[in-house]
Amino acid sequence: MNIEKQCKKALEKFEGEFYYIGIRFEDKEREIGEICECSKHNIDREDEREFPEYGTPEYDEMFELDGTSAWNLETYKDFEGGFNREHCYIIGGNQIANQDDGLDDNEIVIVNAKVLEKIF
Repeated sequence: MNIEKQCKKALEKFEGEFYYIGIRFEDKEREIGEICECSKHNIDREDEREFPEYGTPEYDEMFELDGTSAWNLETYKDFEGGFNREHCYIIGGNQIANQDDGLDDNEIVIVNAKVLEKIF
């Protein structure tokens, strides 16, 4: 099953249980049911994939968001992009934050985001 079909199926499956559902690409291995930590934000980058390496001083100095960054699954279109990451997850929650902090188009920050499904 391709990523787009899996995402559409997840939207249907979790509708009513989670108000906000997103897709997240990252290198970290996660478990279903895990609560994600807060993401960092780099408002000055020109490309959304341009990000300092995790654990570096440059990464540690970045602004911390109030939740986990994801692409809004209802509006996301680049299902095959994947941003060259090892893993893809569907995450969900019932509250969003940081809407006025210069997020990318279709980006949402989910407070207490829970891993709902692992795509790859």
